[in-house]
Amino acid sequence: MAQLSIRPDIARANELKVLDMELGDRLLRYIATRYSEQWLRDAFALYLDRENEQVPDRDMPLAIPWILFSMPASTKGRTLAAQWARTHGKELTPDKRLLLDAYANSWLSIWEVAEVERGVGVALVDQLSREKRFVLDVAASNTLEPFDMMLAFVLDCDGVSFFGGVHGQPLRPRDAAFVVREARRICRVRTRPVSLDRLRDSEIQLAIISLWNFVIDKVIARPVPSLTNTDGDPFVLTTDDFELLAGRDDVAKAIASIEGVQESESEGEDFVFPVIKSGNAQHRSWDNTLIGRIILTTRRLRIETNSARRADELRARVETRLARSVRFRLRTEANTKQMLETARAAAESGQKPHRDSSSPEEIAAMREFRERYMTAWLDDEIPALGGLTPRAAARSPRSRAALETLLKELDQSEARLPAAERIDVSRLRNELGMTPL
Repeated sequence: MAQLSIRPDIARANELKVLDMELGDRLLRYIATRYSEQWLRDAFALYLDRENEQVPDRDMPLAIPWILFSMPASTKGRTLAAQWARTHGKELTPDKRLLLDAYANSWLSIWEVAEVERGVGVALVDQLSREKRFVLDVAASNTLEPFDMMLAFVLDCDGVSFFGGVHGQPLRPRDAAFVVREARRICRVRTRPVSLDRLRDSEIQLAIISLWNFVIDKVIARPVPSLTNTDGDPFVLTTDDFELLAGRDDVAKAIASIEGVQESESEGEDFVFPVIKSGNAQHRSWDNTLIGRIILTTRRLRIETNSARRADELRARVETRLARSVRFRLRTEANTKQMLETARAAAESGQKPHRDSSSPEEIAAMREFRERYMTAWLDDEIPALGGLTPRAAARSPRSRAALETLLKELDQSEARLPAAERIDVSRLRNELGMTPL
C-alpha cells in the first residue's frame, strides 16, 4: 500500500477528489444562501419524478452531483455550478476550473466493471457509448466485482479518471440489461454507440435514472425463488433420525442390502452410504441421481435428503428392511426460505458466504460434480433463453446477448468461491463458440 500511495496518478486523483468534496460543499452553501428550501425540494422531486418523497440513501451519491452539475438551474439552461462560477470567478483556482470543466464534459451512463485491481480502482466499459475508463477508487475496488453494472458520472480530469457521482446500488448483468435496452430506445439508437451529447441531456439522464430505480425496486420486491430438486420436488433439507436397537455392524450389513444403497464411505468414525437411482428426470445425460445419504454412527442412524418425498420413500425402505434394528425418533427440516433470504442479504451487502472446512478430496469431488452439471446445462432448455438450450442460443443472433448475460452472471458467482472450488467458465464459452473475456 505504501508503493501505491506514491503513484502520481493515485496521488493526483486523491487530491482532486478532496477538492471535489470541498466544491460540492461550497455549492450546497450557495444554494442555502441564494435559493429557498423549496427550490432544493423541487430539485429532488425532479430527480425522483415524484412529489413529497424523501430521496433514498442509495440515490444521494448520484442525486446531489446531478442537481449541482447537470440539472438546468436557469432559464438559459445553465447548471447551478455554472451559475455559481459566473458570479464567484475569483474563487476559482486552476484545479477548481479543471473540476468544473470535467463535470461539464461528463455524461451519465451505465458502466460495466470489466476488471478490478484491488486497492487501486476498476476498469469500466460504458454500455451505451462504448467508452472505456480506468477509475481510481479504492473503496469501489474493494466492493465491486467484474460484470457489476454501475449508473455513474465518470470525471476525466488532468489525466486521471474518478467517479463524479454514482448510484449506490449496482445491478447484476441480467437486471441491468433491461435498463441498457430501454436506454437505447430512449436515445433512439439500436446498436451503434450512443453519442455523448445525448447522454449529457438532462431529460435523458432523468429517464435512465427512473429506469434504474424502477428495476432496483423490482429486484428488492422480487420474492425468494422456489427451489426444486431434479425430480421437481420442493427443495427441503430433511433429516430423519433413528435410534439403534441392534449392533452397528449388523445394521450396516442390512443397510447395504437396501435398493439403491452404494458402498459405504468413512467420515471419521461414521459410515456414510450414498443412495442413488438410475437416470435423472432433468438431465438426460446423467446415468444416475443421488437421492440421499444414510449416515450410521455408533448410536444413531440418520437419513439426509433434499425433499419430503425422497425422505418419505427412503425412510419407508429403511423401516421395512430394519424394522427390529432401529426406532424412529424425529424429523427435522431446514428453513430453506430463510437460508435463501440470508444468502441474498449477504450477497447484496458484499459479504462472502461462510464455508465449512472440507478436505481437498471433497472439494475436488464437488467441483467435478458441478463441472458435470454445467456440461449438461449446455443442452438444457433454459427459460431465460426463451426455451432454447445454450448451444442453440449461441447460434442465434437474437438469443446470443441473453446467453452472454447468463455467462457473465455465472462468472460472477464463480468468482465469489474459493479458487479451488471454481469451475472453468472459459471452457463453457469455448464449447459454445462464445468469445472468451
